[in-house]
Amino acid sequence: MTRNMSKGDLVWIPQDTRVHWLREGSDKRYLTTDAPRMAVIYDERDRSYDVFFDGNLWTINKAYAYSMEGRDAR
Repeated sequence: MTRNMSKGDLVWIPQDTRVHWLREGSDKRYLTTDAPRMAVIYDERDRSYDVFFDGNLWTINKAYAYSMEGRDAR
């Protein structure tokens, strides 16, 4: 994590990062990113963010989410 981020911020998720799909009333699933991803923060928790990418909400540990501020997002 490079700085405090909040809802609506764009984040960069490195390749080989495990993200979780944790929704009440559903099976828990996970995905390991096969390439770096950009996502939008939907919600913030103590140690994680809910982020939106690939049409779904995923939960990621804050330590693996990096701010896109100041990056060239090509």
